[in-house]
Amino acid sequence: MLRYGIQKFALTAVMAMIALTSQASAFVLPAHQRVDINVNPQEARVVTTAVSLLESDLQRVLDASVRIAKGRSQILVGTWNGPAHDDLAATGVDCSWLEGNAQAFVLAVAQDGRLVIAGSDAYGTAYGIIELTRLLGVSAWEWWADVDIEPKSEFRLDEGFRTEQAPDVSFRGICIGDEDWGLMPWSASNYEPSAEGQVGAQTTQRIFELMLRLRANIYWPPSRPCTRPFEHTEGCRTLAAYYGITLGKDVQEPISIPNYPSPLICEDDGFGYIRHFPTYEESGQSRGCGVYYHASYQGAPHDYLWLGTASPFLMCQQLTEAYQAGANRLWVLNVGDIKPLEYQISLFTDMAWNLEAVRQLTVGTHLEEFYAQTIGRDVARLTSVYMKEFFQLSFQCKPEHLAGTRVGEPGAEWNAVRDLPWSEQFIRHRLSRYDLMRRNVKWVGDSVRRTHPHRTDAYFELVEYPVMSAVAQNEKYLCAQLARHGISYLQRDNVDSTWMRSDLGHNRVQELTIRYNELRNGKWRGMMSSNPNNLAVFQPVPHIQSAAPMPADEPAIATFYGASYDAASFSGSSVLAPVLGLGASIRAMPIPRGHEVTYRFKHNFLKQRVATIELRMLPTHPIEEYQRIQISLDGGAPQTFMYDTEVGSEAWKQNVTRGFAVVTSRLTVVKPMGDHSLVVKALDDGVVVDEVFIRP
Repeated sequence: MLRYGIQKFALTAVMAMIALTSQASAFVLPAHQRVDINVNPQEARVVTTAVSLLESDLQRVLDASVRIAKGRSQILVGTWNGPAHDDLAATGVDCSWLEGNAQAFVLAVAQDGRLVIAGSDAYGTAYGIIELTRLLGVSAWEWWADVDIEPKSEFRLDEGFRTEQAPDVSFRGICIGDEDWGLMPWSASNYEPSAEGQVGAQTTQRIFELMLRLRANIYWPPSRPCTRPFEHTEGCRTLAAYYGITLGKDVQEPISIPNYPSPLICEDDGFGYIRHFPTYEESGQSRGCGVYYHASYQGAPHDYLWLGTASPFLMCQQLTEAYQAGANRLWVLNVGDIKPLEYQISLFTDMAWNLEAVRQLTVGTHLEEFYAQTIGRDVARLTSVYMKEFFQLSFQCKPEHLAGTRVGEPGAEWNAVRDLPWSEQFIRHRLSRYDLMRRNVKWVGDSVRRTHPHRTDAYFELVEYPVMSAVAQNEKYLCAQLARHGISYLQRDNVDSTWMRSDLGHNRVQELTIRYNELRNGKWRGMMSSNPNNLAVFQPVPHIQSAAPMPADEPAIATFYGASYDAASFSGSSVLAPVLGLGASIRAMPIPRGHEVTYRFKHNFLKQRVATIELRMLPTHPIEEYQRIQISLDGGAPQTFMYDTEVGSEAWKQNVTRGFAVVTSRLTVVKPMGDHSLVVKALDDGVVVDEVFIRP
């Protein structure tokens, strides 16, 4: 019995020793304790700036006191080829991967339980520090979207934890554009009042902190005539050095580094479709190629500056094409006033950092993860579902385009509200989708207010305001279109009450905007405008009757989403898979050059021997010289169509506002009865099929 007791005690002691050893080799930071960080004072400014952010985050997440100390510390930070090299090497953490990589870092738990953050250069070291703040659960949008920090009782990284990262795109950043109605008035009249319109140093510091947390390193500052120039605003240029920000101006001077050749920039058309991709010769040049991309736009045929409706799915598809064509030196995103483009900015910078990781994750899952980090993991799935619906409906018609008006056209006729080419059935279906989305978003909002009260403001800014404003704007214009034709919205309603619904939609936009600007005791006062650029679409709709009939839906024998093909001729790594969420159908299908897809349907063509084929294509621009497809029915003679348009043309204006280009073909029916097959072949890269209609 005694021997058994001794054996049991010995076994318990051994297990305790193993547990202690395991505990010692993990990296653990309990709350309410001191954290020592070893960082050499000779490190670059961007490193010390990142360390100061980490200090603040540790204090807020763990209620920890932080000390910058020499010698043995829980966290060792340093640049591999810098003054901390010997200390980093002594930890036993393999940092050889850093050699030859720019802006790279290794973040690893050493054998003795210390956390090692090593960078290949100052940027890499800073980004490694920022990675730790991400692991702590601090959102890059903590200040800009009021994503309040959630305290923890402990932070732990398991034994052997290691991540090594380096960016895919060398220069990643943002362009502040069209700041007239948001960022500048908010900064100059509220956040840091000034006698003249300017985005001041305090605002710039907030922007640069956001950029560092997003691992962005290039900035094109505000340049509108209403705003004092960046270089004349005291303190701003100094801040750029502290946050590791490279400055540029525009597509003509994207990088202002002496003796550094700026890359040939590939720009989109303002609506997210890249108009020029790098040629083989351009992509092979030593200075490389870049992309300037819009998520906010002012110009013809119409602005979209308001609700952050730029499709993240289109952004992913187009930027992937550009990167694969060789645009990997610089990516700049026009973000308007930053808010309310929080998600698009996060997606853009994440793609520029690790494109393949985002593609493997998919945009839909990335969107869900964004809301898990900013709102709460328990509501992220539903929130992402409703925001996908928001992006899809906005792709069909952005809230700013619902009046059918245009900007930049001669004469006043384009300032007058006009009908959209939608049938009564289509309008009712669209309104019902928005009504359901409104109820669902409100329901999730009520849940957030109960279970995550500290994230209520973040939910309103990131979800409720854009969704509820889009709902109200659609009710304003679509109810007005019904009423203009003497049609009531509901059976129990009359036309007057339908007009009232339109007026109430306009009023709700004003109420929502006031609420946004008054959040947190007026923190955002002046940031959100319900009438950017003072356009006709933001005014109440005139109560005018129309004698013209409502459009009717065209009959169809069969309809398909781009991705709902029955067969395909392609396989392997050369294929771009369907981008779920892309296009008006959210199932658009990219087809690589030389490959084809087949859509099969049944119909008896007894009375007519000709079928009308209507293809709705994403209005992309050629990657090389042309944008061509070939169509054939039942093995008959194929027809070839070229559907690319010149930016600024009437066809381009129609395409980008409705979200698709139309290819219509009249094909002879080879066999009148039974099964039929429609084959669509891409003759050039960049072809994306959104929807297919077979009409009699």
